Amino acid sequence: MASAQSTDRLPSARRVVTGHDQDGKSCVRHKDDLVLNEGPGFPGVWVCSAWSTSSVPTNDNNTDLEGLSRPVEGDFGIVMHNGTNLITTDLAPGATAMMHQTTSLDYNILVSGTLVLELTDGTEVTFSTPGDVIVQRGTNHAWKNPGPTWTRWASVLVSAKPVEAAL
Repeated sequence: MASAQSTDRLPSARRVVTGHDQDGKSCVRHKDDLVLNEGPGFPGVWVCSAWSTSSVPTNDNNTDLEGLSRPVEGDFGIVMHNGTNLITTDLAPGATAMMHQTTSLDYNILVSGTLVLELTDGTEVTFSTPGDVIVQRGTNHAWKNPGPTWTRWASVLVSAKPVEAAL
């Protein structure tokens, strides 16, 4: 597996947050580069929360930028209870994000690289075309990067009721 400090890491993604000015005109409220941090207990997995909401529906009628840094304390620090979280994940070449399950509905979109979804029934599905979508519905799963380069995907995690199926 590549070193987490490898110079082959993907470049930082940019974040732009829009809003409204005092006259109601649309404007840019914030812009910066995302800073990914290695997930605790997940070597080779780097994650950054780009924006989170504490409820749905959310309130767009304010100048609040709290979503930039709102603490996300749910499952693995990525699921906002009763809210949403937009995250970017980078997975090192040869790395695996261990089997895990979250109480959320996740919309995952492949940005670059190759990503393998592994399920507990032994199914493995490979995604390699940027724009491929994985809808993750609270199932136990793992992610693998079988390729020689870093993989990146973006995910919108929406808080969900716990799965009632036998685990």
